[in-house]
Amino acid sequence: MEISQNNWLLSLDLVGGRIRDLSWKGRRVLGTYKRIDGKMGNTHVCIPSFDKEGEKYDLPFHGLVRTIPWTIKAKSSSVIIISCRTPSSKLYPAELTVEQEFSIDDMFIHTIRVTNCGGSEVPTNIGCHYYWDTPKGWDTIRLNGREIKADIETNGVIDLKERNIIDFPHARYELITNGFRSAVLWTSFLMDTQGSKKFSQDFCCIEPVVQWPNYFGTTESMLKLGEKKTVSLSIGAGGGPGSTLR
Repeated sequence: MEISQNNWLLSLDLVGGRIRDLSWKGRRVLGTYKRIDGKMGNTHVCIPSFDKEGEKYDLPFHGLVRTIPWTIKAKSSSVIIISCRTPSSKLYPAELTVEQEFSIDDMFIHTIRVTNCGGSEVPTNIGCHYYWDTPKGWDTIRLNGREIKADIETNGVIDLKERNIIDFPHARYELITNGFRSAVLWTSFLMDTQGSKKFSQDFCCIEPVVQWPNYFGTTESMLKLGEKKTVSLSIGAGGGPGSTLR
């Protein structure tokens, strides 16, 4: 499924609600990759938990929604909204409705909404595992002026600002965040016979999350019946007059 507008082209997979490809003026921004560990990877949301934090609630790694079917709620030439619903369980007694809205204008805007539509109050985190294209590698990548190669190699965690600049060797992007405070940095790897890591070089992951770690299960993370949480991330590629984006 695709939408295109203003030099942006977005391709989605309704299984897992995933971004298969996002490009601007033919330049891939987010993509789908055969990882060095043999798995396929592309951009997906992590709800209602991130990483392993939901284990005691019997939630799978990165939550429930990255593997289940999504349905189209609305679609136009520049906007598509998809949704899914998660089941209640004994350990996680709430039904969640999750929406992703993808909007293309001057920027690409990804909005995520989570609503507790049945059951009890439950802890809820929201993250998104973005697979960024790095055709020239990521050794010299900077986020807000800071070199982050070592963070990518060690699953590092950094704070996000409302406005962030990512400098790849081949391109610069602007990230505008709403509701995301942290980002986990990562790429796939294999261990060689000497015990050293060999990394995938054609992508890296910058994974915004509401907060990481030590958020899931806190009072602030609790989502009451009928309550909604909304976060968003916008990507700018071209910039306007006087912009340093390229």
